[in-house]
Amino acid sequence: MKKNKLCLGAGIIAFLLSTGLTGTAQADSVQAARILVGFPAGGNVDLVARLIAPDLSKALGRPVIVDNRPGASGRLAINLAATAAPDGSTFILTPGVALSLYPHTFTELRYEPFKDLVAISNAVNWNLGLAVPSSSGINSFADYIQSVKADPNQTFFASSSTGSGQHLAGLYLGQTLGVALEHVGYKGASEAIVALVGAQVPAAVLNIGELIQQSQAGKVKVLALFDSQRDPLLPDTPSIAELGYPQLKVKGWLAFYAPAGTKPELIQTAQNSIATTLNNEAVKEKLRLAGMQSASSTPEELDIKGKQESEHWQKVTGSLPNFNKF
Repeated sequence: MKKNKLCLGAGIIAFLLSTGLTGTAQADSVQAARILVGFPAGGNVDLVARLIAPDLSKALGRPVIVDNRPGASGRLAINLAATAAPDGSTFILTPGVALSLYPHTFTELRYEPFKDLVAISNAVNWNLGLAVPSSSGINSFADYIQSVKADPNQTFFASSSTGSGQHLAGLYLGQTLGVALEHVGYKGASEAIVALVGAQVPAAVLNIGELIQQSQAGKVKVLALFDSQRDPLLPDTPSIAELGYPQLKVKGWLAFYAPAGTKPELIQTAQNSIATTLNNEAVKEKLRLAGMQSASSTPEELDIKGKQESEHWQKVTGSLPNFNKF
């Protein structure tokens, strides 16, 4: 705690010196803004937040820190954002499923997604992949279908968390194939990857950024991407659409929001800054190597996207046999 306070204090002092704001009165008037992240430092959500923070700090004229508040699949951070003062000091970067999917998978949410938060900008998109251990002997999506239909022990699949987009994509896949795929939820992608590589589970649905390194090392085989086209990072992996299942397209995404009631001019300032950062070629390359595509948007576009996906997930969860909220 002391270390965090010292780091925050040093950041404010550096900001004041760089902008010429010195003296006790000015220092007291500068409050650091924060980007809430509902996941630990070092992950992809944290990476995106830290890439955005410097330009956002300049645009707002105040320091911006990344405030990691992991817990409850990101819901803890959203609770904090939803109840924060709408004064421009709090932003949140969250996976889109926390707003569009969670209302349909969790029995209790302490926030109303499109009422308690206001959209700023989409940030990045990414693909999900279906993968198996290289030791499995399964080399294609067709092999996988044959395997799960022939052997009930092969119907288990892992994801990074229960109630996630990966979880629902796997269940939706099973429904489409006419096979009851069984979910095994882990506490984060790293645990799921370890289980997959070690053949503790026969398959996994994960973000491709979490699969690329293991795929390149020959430890896992990515059989399909839940998208309409192939990904340049995995050019030999077919899309689910080209395999004949376009309805299974599922795109992961991260987006920025603020507490409802935040002034429109602050929203626009933040959106402009985020777009500028995401259009930077060096930033795009860092994101690409992490398995993500830079994809900013207007607040209006993001709001429409979130609500449309919420309607989609409502239909999907409603169509899944014996599906119960968690």
